[in-house]
Amino acid sequence: MRWYATVGTVLLWTSLGGDTLAQTPDGGNGKFVAAAREVLGVPYQFGGRMRRPGEGIDCQGVLFYAAERVSRCGWKSYSVFPTRSVPAGELGQPVEGMAPIATSALDVSRLQPGDVLQLVGFDANPAEPHIGLLKERPVWVWHTGVYSGGGRWIVGDHYAGRVVEVDLAAYLAEHADVYAGLVVTRMKDGPRPTQCRQHRPMKAPRNLDRR
Repeated sequence: MRWYATVGTVLLWTSLGGDTLAQTPDGGNGKFVAAAREVLGVPYQFGGRMRRPGEGIDCQGVLFYAAERVSRCGWKSYSVFPTRSVPAGELGQPVEGMAPIATSALDVSRLQPGDVLQLVGFDANPAEPHIGLLKERPVWVWHTGVYSGGGRWIVGDHYAGRVVEVDLAAYLAEHADVYAGLVVTRMKDGPRPTQCRQHRPMKAPRNLDRR
């Protein structure tokens, strides 16, 4: 049986809350990357949001953790459904020519630190519509992370069993049988959820092996 680090396979979570847009004080994506690095080494757990001692985090949780740290909106402000969050620009706008793009055609030099990468595959997700077409076939988002620069990305990885920062091209090549391409979004002024919630944040990780 194939396991995915899904971002909405089942209707387990919903986006909640008010109506205020998030703001990032300095507008820089460097802080977004730095915040994502704080959870390196955290064990992977499907649906994990580090709410309780010992709870892990999943691929989407890494993005939500970073977004929460650089804005004044809690992680529940962000939709778990890419077909909602991408059009709304919650974590940036799609980069022209890279939505979606085949992994074999990806030009890593076009990426910028802080870009959000959403890996797509041809397997259908019954929880939401497809996010686009690749080679004239519909694709769905099944994995996500943040580009950290130097050809690497940070991802809550079900294969590694924890949050890692690894070579992006090598990762895509290794898992080309699962992920056919990716959608890239880029933030200009930080995360901007359509609904902003104030609530208890994810717990900061401690005493982790970050190797």
